Amino acid sequence: MKLRLKNFAKIKEAEIHFDGLTVIAGDNNTGKSTIGKVLFTLFHSLRNMPQQVLEERKEVIRNFFSVLFRREVEQYRFLRYVETGRWSALFHGLDEIDNPVQSWYEILLRNIKEELQLELSEENKQELRDVIENAWTPSDDEIEKSLVGNGFSDMFAGQINSVHDDDEARVSIYVQGKSKDIFFWLNECENYKSDIELLEDAIYVDDPFLIDQCFQVSLSEFGIDNNPSREGLLRYLETDGRPGVIEGLEIKRKLAEILSLFQQIVPGNIVRQRRRFALELDDQDGVLNVENWSAGIKSFAILKRLLENGTLHQKGVLILDEPEIHLHPEWQMRYAEVLVLLQREFDLTILLTTHSPFFLDAIELYACKHEIGEKAHYYLSENDGKQVMFRDVSNEIDKIYEKMSNPVQALENLRAELQMRH
Repeated sequence: MKLRLKNFAKIKEAEIHFDGLTVIAGDNNTGKSTIGKVLFTLFHSLRNMPQQVLEERKEVIRNFFSVLFRREVEQYRFLRYVETGRWSALFHGLDEIDNPVQSWYEILLRNIKEELQLELSEENKQELRDVIENAWTPSDDEIEKSLVGNGFSDMFAGQINSVHDDDEARVSIYVQGKSKDIFFWLNECENYKSDIELLEDAIYVDDPFLIDQCFQVSLSEFGIDNNPSREGLLRYLETDGRPGVIEGLEIKRKLAEILSLFQQIVPGNIVRQRRRFALELDDQDGVLNVENWSAGIKSFAILKRLLENGTLHQKGVLILDEPEIHLHPEWQMRYAEVLVLLQREFDLTILLTTHSPFFLDAIELYACKHEIGEKAHYYLSENDGKQVMFRDVSNEIDKIYEKMSNPVQALENLRAELQMRH
């Protein structure tokens, strides 16, 4: 898989390869996080676009019935279908039809009669037909283009094109010879072409303290926009699902070495207690509430939870923005090994950014130890004063260490200067 960006935000040009474990290093404010956010948006917000288009059309119908059931006093009792999301029965049979307007009209009337024992008035039937026609007026391409624009606008707060020039911005992702290409002009999606459908979701982790917010009231419930990547991670952390028995046994086999590493850091079981997570400690009675966990434990606990509930699975996509930032050097080593083992056992696509030469060294060495060195790619982001370029340094990784060693050298020079004074 390959991602190309041109004139996107502060990035002048980038070509990033993903074949297992991809590491991006560089100074602050050089677009490292932008790469992760673009990858997340492509897999999370733009996955399975045909289904998203269909859901947008259905949403028009949902809104119609919501208004209808509020407006008609004798039908108000049916509003619970809107409020509780019990729409699947009413929408049964709408997904694959040749004549959408007439077929949707007939199917919806039949479903309403069978499920709700409700016969619409002639006036309401005509309204329903008009609404269905409106739902099918925009083409699939028009709706997809709007969805793409909304997805990137939500992630980048409406700022997509470069502030330094008026050039068109481009995002392209290539998978097995096929591509998805998106063009932006004045922060709007100008053109969208796709030969592929990305069905896999992505997990984006940039703040271990997010686990404190699990099972709390979501801002989106009040109509307040929140960061899409954080909303997605919260939803996955709150998921209580588990894999099937056979799949679970296979996962346990693969996870034996990883869980051993986890147990050294998080010595107990992560459990849910009412509206928070808690840690049942192996050597103590009682539990430790999530608010009292160290930042380092939270970092490991997020990965452990995602593994245990089946969110992290074969060929998944995991994006980590500076994961070492809250970790002691020893725990940086263990976290690096966990990531390498996860990639090896689950064939994950992992993208991580880092400022730490220690963490980078651990990633590189463990990738060699666990024999995924050929699946590791390393990039250096560099700022030319206005825009950012990305350089593939997989075969010259010392370039990254040179960049990271400059502050150390500055301190050595200062130490020598102070010693000379005395």
